[in-house]
Amino acid sequence: MPGLEDELGDIVKKARAGRGLEVADVAQRTGLTERELKALEVYTFRPNEQQVRALAAALELRADQLWDVARESWSAPEVPWRIGERYTIDCLTNDYPEHCYVVTAPGGACIIIDPGAEPERVIETATRDGRRPVAILITHRHGDHTGAVVPVQKATGAPVYVHRDDVEGVAGVVPATVKTFGADGELTVGGIGFRTLHTPGHTPGSCTYVVEADGATAAFCGDTLFAGSAGNARASYGALMRSLREKLAKLPEKTALYPGHGPQTTLKNELERNPFL
Repeated sequence: MPGLEDELGDIVKKARAGRGLEVADVAQRTGLTERELKALEVYTFRPNEQQVRALAAALELRADQLWDVARESWSAPEVPWRIGERYTIDCLTNDYPEHCYVVTAPGGACIIIDPGAEPERVIETATRDGRRPVAILITHRHGDHTGAVVPVQKATGAPVYVHRDDVEGVAGVVPATVKTFGADGELTVGGIGFRTLHTPGHTPGSCTYVVEADGATAAFCGDTLFAGSAGNARASYGALMRSLREKLAKLPEKTALYPGHGPQTTLKNELERNPFL
């Protein structure tokens, strides 16, 4: 299992920047010096519990959960690599490292989620043993998630699904094969059904794809949520918090979460242990 994508310094910096606070602002609110806070954000200062709890209050994060991250007692649970008895999940982690997922149904129809790099490897996985790619799903427009979409689409002929606000991420794909959407909804492609959840904040068009079968739920959330943390709020911190708390947190508690980076996790674990939720 890979280590957590974010350390304490990443979480503090994301929350501070997202709330539009300068280092001096947070230092004043917490009793830390500016030097200590800057060092904390680059992992060279380890605060004590009182300081971590002061940071949580200043940044409106959950204190117990932030302290768990600070003392490195946080770990992600094991997740299934099946969705019920119907679908299997392959995870292809490239050198970035970024995760591309291939979800396969009985009979071989499959969907590819976020082909970020290594197109030959993605194509081989998605076409071996009679598999037939029926869709390529993009969670958001950044190149580490879309870098291989052009060659993968060309090789497979599969349509590419992307939120209309992030369509620039699939530039170069044959326009007739690009399918955009603008709201939460349900789609079925090649017999595989999935829900789209618009979860903006990391980018304007960030989205999560939810696949359900036999009472099991899997959510492929890109860079909206990481195990123990959240993505950078490059578009809007307020939107990101709403996406986490009003969309992802409302999924069934048993949902398995498959982020774009770091270890996979479960919603139950995140509700208990993620400082942002």
